[in-house]
Amino acid sequence: MRTPEEDAWITQKAAEEDGALVLAGSIGFHVIEATPVTSDVLAARLSFAKFVQLARLRLHLSKEQFAAKVQIPLNELVCIEDDDKFTPSLRTVHRLAEFLKVSTGKLLTLAGLAEAKDSQVREAALRFAAKSEPLRKLTQEEQQAFDEFARFLSSH
Repeated sequence: MRTPEEDAWITQKAAEEDGALVLAGSIGFHVIEATPVTSDVLAARLSFAKFVQLARLRLHLSKEQFAAKVQIPLNELVCIEDDDKFTPSLRTVHRLAEFLKVSTGKLLTLAGLAEAKDSQVREAALRFAAKSEPLRKLTQEEQQAFDEFARFLSSH
């Protein structure tokens, strides 16, 4: 459900477009209806969440500071970063794209709000997701838990 603020933003964007249909996307992308989450969509959403989080951390901003600078609701930013099932509003993705100076259409695709006509965005998102987690050694507790579980899975 849209908020009155989001409705006002959509109306403003429509007025700026001289009555044209505003989808907050770009040529080559179209808005998609809610569908069951596939592994590709989940990977894209995880990449979207990680991109937003790393952008915020790169700027050395707390979630509150970042939400205020981007002019998006704090609760939506928290959900973007922490809930892979969350779908942000069109307005929020548009504001993030403007603030981070990235393609709105590609960010809409990552957020699960649009579908690209080619697979480049999906492939780039998968590469980003694979590279964005830092490598680290397991703690002693993690190593012990892993070894125990691996032994269990190996037993007949």
